[in-house]
Parts: sequence; C-alpha cells; structure tokens
Amino acid sequence: MTQRKIIYSEIALTKRKAIKRDIKEKYGQERADKFSENISKALAKLKKFPESGISLRKTYQLDCDYYILFAEHNYFVYRITDNAILILQVFNEKEDFLYHMFGIVTLSQDTIDYWKE
Repeated sequence: MTQRKIIYSEIALTKRKAIKRDIKEKYGQERADKFSENISKALAKLKKFPESGISLRKTYQLDCDYYILFAEHNYFVYRITDNAILILQVFNEKEDFLYHMFGIVTLSQDTIDYWKE
C-alpha cells in the first residue's frame, strides 16, 4: 500500500498560514518555525496511522467520517481516503469546532449567561 498524501482544503491552508503569521508577529520567527515543524510532524504521523485521531462518529455520535487531531493548540479536522488525508478545517482550541461545523451547542446555559455569548 502506498503512503497517503496530506492534502489541505483552501480554508485549512489559509488558516494554518494565518496562525503561523500571528505566531511570528507575537513570538518571532523561531517560534513560528517550531509551530510549523510540530504541526508537520503530527500530520505526517497520520500517513501511517490515519485513524489515530479522534473519530467524530464514535466520540460524538455524528453521522460523518471526520476525525480530529489536536496539535499545537489547534484542532485539525480531517477525512481519510484510500490515498490521502484531507485536512478540511483548522480551529484554535478556544473555538467551538462542533458548533462551527455542525451547529451543536456544547456550552451550558449558565456558561452562556455568564459570558454573555
């Protein structure tokens, strides 16, 4: 079996580049390069072990074939095909990816009231 390729959607690639740019502005080039290196290593592991991420079907009982990989304070949402790992979306750990992708509210009403969200 040939090794799968990592393929980014346009939005995922744009967000990854924006995160790296923000890190560079806040913390410098060295930290931005380390971020990029760590992300590349984490995603490269998916080539051999594509199901090592968290299955949204199994964990959240969603009718989809998406997985998430958490790396460098970000969630990488991906799908597995016969010859590729498709990186569909990237969310910062502070973002509610379930709400953004599926409209599922994961916050309690008390939390929403407290933060006035």
